[in-house]
Amino acid sequence: MRRRGILSTYVACRDCRFIFKPEAKKGAQIKCPNCGSTNISDDWSGLVIVLDPEKSEIAKLLNITKPGKYALRVR
Repeated sequence: MRRRGILSTYVACRDCRFIFKPEAKKGAQIKCPNCGSTNISDDWSGLVIVLDPEKSEIAKLLNITKPGKYALRVR
């Protein structure tokens, strides 16, 4: 499924579900800025924005420890 719109250029980490815009480096492998994994996908759905993981009940349920954008599902 191709994404359209503002989030179409973002990818998600399959390990921590962090959503980010990959840097365009020729021949370089994309790494997650949150956990350092190279297991990245452009097929994700759902969006949770965590501002303060210590106070957020959703962040605790999803095991999120850092603020940022996270996918609910990554394929």
